Amino acid sequence: MTPFEFLAALEPRGALAVVLGASIALYALAANLAWVQRAPRGGRLGRLIEWWQTRWVGRTIGELGRWVYYLALPWATLMLGYSTVRALGVWGMDWLAPILMLGLLALGATAAILWVWQPYARAEHPHAIDESGWNWARHAIEILYQEAHWAFYRCGPILWLGDFYWGSFFGLMLALLEGWSNPKVRASVREVARADAPLWSGSIAIISTVVFIFTQNTWYCLLLHLALDQGLRGIVGFPQRLE
Repeated sequence: MTPFEFLAALEPRGALAVVLGASIALYALAANLAWVQRAPRGGRLGRLIEWWQTRWVGRTIGELGRWVYYLALPWATLMLGYSTVRALGVWGMDWLAPILMLGLLALGATAAILWVWQPYARAEHPHAIDESGWNWARHAIEILYQEAHWAFYRCGPILWLGDFYWGSFFGLMLALLEGWSNPKVRASVREVARADAPLWSGSIAIISTVVFIFTQNTWYCLLLHLALDQGLRGIVGFPQRLE
């Protein structure tokens, strides 16, 4: 029996559970392999890794794989009927009713981030969050990936529990569990000056979850995420990104 035949034999909610579990396992495997191979190696394997990291073919395949993982996978589960546009928060929502709530949440999120992160930035001079050297456009793409991924992890629990509130927090726990499976994240959290990157992502994930609970609109989560990322970094005191 092929994996596709196995999924086809399951009812949609069970198939979605298998896909979500496989997604977390795949991320953990890739992250741990990358961590093991982070130091330069000699021999044929080392040359292959160097080629993969430096040649455009390897980088292109890697970017395509990330696109499939973050965007194509949720779309495929939707097309197969495993999830719904409502649970994903991408269609069928009321755009006008939660506008006031979105504004209040945005003000609250801004105040909370400034209150928590400004003292940290002044005391620890964090730099890990901007080591990538990404410009604003690449940051926007990564934010789209994150929000699509978090929406995907929310949709399963929402459908299983039939509840947007508890399902959204269950999905947040899945996202945090996946992040903690990455040894780079665990190592960064233990080093104060480099803890900003995973902690910033965790903070935004919590804010995104709260926004989704009140608006049930992933597009609003994306807009607020973009606004916080692009608008508050300089105010908080993070180093300027390379352009």
